[in-house]
Amino acid sequence: ADITALTNMMVSLQFIQDRNLDYVDQGHKDAQVWKYTADMASMHLTNNLLKAEKNKDFYSLYLSKPFGGSGQHRWNNIFIYEENGGKWNRLDVEYTIDDNTIATAEYHKYFGNENTQFGQLKNSSNIQVGVKYTF
Repeated sequence: ADITALTNMMVSLQFIQDRNLDYVDQGHKDAQVWKYTADMASMHLTNNLLKAEKNKDFYSLYLSKPFGGSGQHRWNNIFIYEENGGKWNRLDVEYTIDDNTIATAEYHKYFGNENTQFGQLKNSSNIQVGVKYTF
């Protein structure tokens, strides 16, 4: 769902679902024979090869708004919540220098449950700066 709010701010809400078409869950962990699909995004030995879910849900909120005298600059923010507590927030700013040059700055923050796709990346949170030149 996308709407425009305040003055020229785009607000977008999204529901994303990953469906594992090859999902297997037979038996239980105390049985001699137990087969299951591991969570490919976050399985490792320290979490006993975490069992996957048949459907994994994500929810996102995206905000984008131009700023400056003629709206030539823009800030964007996306926040994604992953089922079981993983979170990712990305804030970026684009500043137009001239018709061909845009300065950028981004902040990526990963946090939440360490046995999730985003939570396991908490030590990878970062800041990036750059320049885009189009020709």
